[in-house]
Amino acid sequence: MNYFVTSDQATLSYFDVGEGQPIVLIAGYGGNAKSWFNQVEALLAYGGFRVIGFDRRNHGASQNVTYGQHIARHGEDLHDLIELLKLEKPILIGHSQGMSAIYAYIMLHGSENVRAIMSIDQTPKMINDKSWKYGMYDVTYDNFDETLARDLPEATFKEIDIVLREKIAHYKKQDHQFDYIVTKPLLFNHFFENWLDVLPQITVPILFVGCEHSAYWSHQHAQECAKRVKTGHSYIFETSGHLPQLEEPVEFNKMLLAFVDQYVGA
Repeated sequence: MNYFVTSDQATLSYFDVGEGQPIVLIAGYGGNAKSWFNQVEALLAYGGFRVIGFDRRNHGASQNVTYGQHIARHGEDLHDLIELLKLEKPILIGHSQGMSAIYAYIMLHGSENVRAIMSIDQTPKMINDKSWKYGMYDVTYDNFDETLARDLPEATFKEIDIVLREKIAHYKKQDHQFDYIVTKPLLFNHFFENWLDVLPQITVPILFVGCEHSAYWSHQHAQECAKRVKTGHSYIFETSGHLPQLEEPVEFNKMLLAFVDQYVGA
């Protein structure tokens, strides 16, 4: 892992392997950059890609800090990394809360320096109301406090392959322990963000991935988002929970390579 210091002095970790069209991978809440190892192997074997895995603050091997616990700051951290590495039009791939960091980046800096985006099972608005019914199941402004007080549902629908599980456990030991207490303000902020107004600002190809058995929200959010972006498309995993890259790695990598293949040498 490599390290860099953000504009507000947090030390964050990342890896940077391969050559070609840059791809930045961002894991969700509590996840880490190394969890993408199966996708990294597939991309490097395919060839033509420079793959960067980014640990957000308080995630993975990045520094645990008490400040910057909001999605907008995570979007600025992504910008700091893109500037540091002088990435020209990277493909941004975010899973769950990692996608919200991409939305924040676009809100702050636009999509001019982005080649394409993949959103993996993340609704742009997590609280349901009259304007949006594809948020977290049954969560409204009236019962939000009760929801946040409970443990989050189990993310997976299918059992992850034992080899993948063992590798993930091995990599997790190399990282800092994730602190669910310190990062609770981040989760709180994540719930109250609304990125629906960012969708029309996206002018690059974007693939919204939904999962039919996600424990958090209906897969229909992906299809609805695709309708709101001129360059949007959707893909639904029919037998996966919230983590298709781990639950359905063969199908996921096939989809991933088909998506990014369009930009090799672009």
